[in-house]
Amino acid sequence: MKRLLLVTMLVVLVAGGLLFAGGAKEKEREIAVVPQQLGNVVFLPAEEGMKAAGKDLGVKVLWEAPPKAEAQLQVEVMEGLIERGVAGIAISCNHPDALQGVINRAVAAGIVVTTFDADSPLSDRAFFAGTNNYQAGYISGQEMLRLYKDSNKARIRVALLEGIPGAFDIESRKRGFKDAIAGSNIEVVYEGACDDDVDKSVIIVEDYTRANPNIDAWFMAGGWPYIVQPGAMPEYTKWKQADPVNHKVVTLDVFPSSEAFFDLGLIDSAIDQDFYQMGYLSVKNILNILDGKPVEGLEDIENELDDGSIIMVPSIDTGTKIVLLENYKDYFKD
Repeated sequence: MKRLLLVTMLVVLVAGGLLFAGGAKEKEREIAVVPQQLGNVVFLPAEEGMKAAGKDLGVKVLWEAPPKAEAQLQVEVMEGLIERGVAGIAISCNHPDALQGVINRAVAAGIVVTTFDADSPLSDRAFFAGTNNYQAGYISGQEMLRLYKDSNKARIRVALLEGIPGAFDIESRKRGFKDAIAGSNIEVVYEGACDDDVDKSVIIVEDYTRANPNIDAWFMAGGWPYIVQPGAMPEYTKWKQADPVNHKVVTLDVFPSSEAFFDLGLIDSAIDQDFYQMGYLSVKNILNILDGKPVEGLEDIENELDDGSIIMVPSIDTGTKIVLLENYKDYFKD
């Protein structure tokens, strides 16, 4: 009788365990996308792309951003995601070196980490998705050369607006621009950093233009000033319209608000980036890695580090498009 009771109890326990195991629900996979800053409209298309990929591919996506564009705040966001146990993270790094450690810790914890927009090239991230930033800067320099090809001025002085000093995307664009104009009569005479802050970018451009009305050109390594309306930049507007033949502007980025600047002749050439694809392809290919599938569109692209050394970066190039004063209306129709 005791033996029969023991067998019965074992059967009940095993059956109960099987029922419990069968009822256990696998943790839902989550993929987080971390832009440089909350509320930065530059990243809104990336958020749209992330959400579309999540919907199309049936995976939960999270938009996790620091309140300010500071590397330490991004580190804290990343640490929270590691603790949460997300399956994947795509991050646009405020500074490549400052994010390297936490990226490596996330990878060591079994999280698939990738970068977009701004890379941390020496980290353990799986790939970078975004603009070939050196090439975008080089194209910008070529555009500046084109705009001044018929000029008889002995020296063309360019003011340069940058974002976060040291950010890999910005440094690559600056290097590409300077390489393109090397040996010409075009030279960068000023560099101002706005730290990816729209208000600060407007103040820098307005203050420098007011103090240096004889500057020949502006190169904006990012489109921060064009997120506002032209009325917020009276000094810049006055300078550009005073001599549109000799005063030229080349910028990265095209936003819906850029159209008003084109309408007034305040931009000559803009290099558009595809942030939507950065968001979409980051999520899609993190999922591919998690599912044991190959990363789509991956290629090794040569990148130069600050110390001059060359590395090959596994990249998904999301491409660029040149928008000109002559054809911008077609762009905004699409």
